[in-house]
Amino acid sequence: MKKLITAILMYVVLPCLSMAQTVKNFDSSAIISPYRIQISDQKTLMILFPTAVKSVDRGSRYVLAEKVKDAENVIKLKADHQGIPESNLSVITADGKLYSFIVTTTTDLPTQAIDLHQQELRERSAVRFSGESLNETQVRDISARATLVKPFMNVKDKNDQMKMKLEGIYLANDVMFYRLRVNNKSHINYTVDFIRFYIRDRKKVKRMAVQEQEITPLACYPGDTLTVNGNSHRTIVMAFKKFTIADNKNLAVELYEKNGDRHLAMTLDGKEILKARPVTR
Repeated sequence: MKKLITAILMYVVLPCLSMAQTVKNFDSSAIISPYRIQISDQKTLMILFPTAVKSVDRGSRYVLAEKVKDAENVIKLKADHQGIPESNLSVITADGKLYSFIVTTTTDLPTQAIDLHQQELRERSAVRFSGESLNETQVRDISARATLVKPFMNVKDKNDQMKMKLEGIYLANDVMFYRLRVNNKSHINYTVDFIRFYIRDRKKVKRMAVQEQEITPLACYPGDTLTVNGNSHRTIVMAFKKFTIADNKNLAVELYEKNGDRHLAMTLDGKEILKARPVTR
């Protein structure tokens, strides 16, 4: 009888113990850190999201939340009364992103409007520059200086009266600055959609996909929104963390026109990148 009971216990208990051992903790990268906001029963807090708001979930019915009819990416928040317990708010936007908030009340609302798009831009900038020897302001100042030094390179591409030329690669600490000159010989303004830098295999092996590695810039000078007016030119400086490439790789540089097809592209090999000079030279 004892053997039978022991067998039954092993059959029932051991699988349970095995299941308990497989319980996992969440990785820190999977946890969404909440923003802390304060609301009031006397004033309305407006929160502007980068994309349209699709869902709003309140932790308490005393947190009053309402989407703005004529602005689908804005919500209004207010407290039903002063002194409500701490609660939470979860918002899902059209791009599938979840925003989490810890909500408390105050008698003196510190701000009446929050732009989360600007907040995320600052957060991404802080991440990009973490661990770098140059801060954001220094990178911008050096980029401006790089537009004034003598050019020494002439890698270029032309298309439909547009020309892009790499005039130089400059160094400051562990940051590289790629100076591009874009000429527009037409009467039609050229609005830059985006500039792409990526490393790819020099030769495509038969039946194998070309491997590409996009290089994310630290900064674009003079700004992310660029237009080259008709019959004029602009100088653009792209800043990157220092990198080199192998002999069997190329660095591709592509410039895309917004609402147009006058795209430009050029490639550099590793030897061209090694020509980089100090920006003070």
